[in-house]
Amino acid sequence: MKAKMICAVVTAFILTGCDKPKEEPPVENKTAEAICNTKESMPGGWTRSEVTPEVQKAMDLVLKGMKKPAKLKKIISVHSQVVSGVNYALEYQLENGTVWSAIVYRNLNGQYSITQTAIAGLFCDH
Repeated sequence: MKAKMICAVVTAFILTGCDKPKEEPPVENKTAEAICNTKESMPGGWTRSEVTPEVQKAMDLVLKGMKKPAKLKKIISVHSQVVSGVNYALEYQLENGTVWSAIVYRNLNGQYSITQTAIAGLFCDH
């Protein structure tokens, strides 16, 4: 009887914890530092980029992947990194005024995937 009660309490505790929304982990400082430190352009490093059709496709993927429907107000900044394909670090603002950042990878076949889901805040101080 005690074992059943303990199991019920533990199960209730675990299920209650599942209802809480997960907070997104902060961007690793090393990643943000690498993205934002564009003073020293080195091969394979991050560089500031313009909004291109490829960047817009990456942005569309991020918006589709957000948990709540979101409308883009503006892209604040774009950094890119050429690897075997391209990484795009996107900083953007939604119509509700919130600011977010995400990283998207485009492989050599032109397929896009989110490598860092959207998190509140910027990679770089502007």
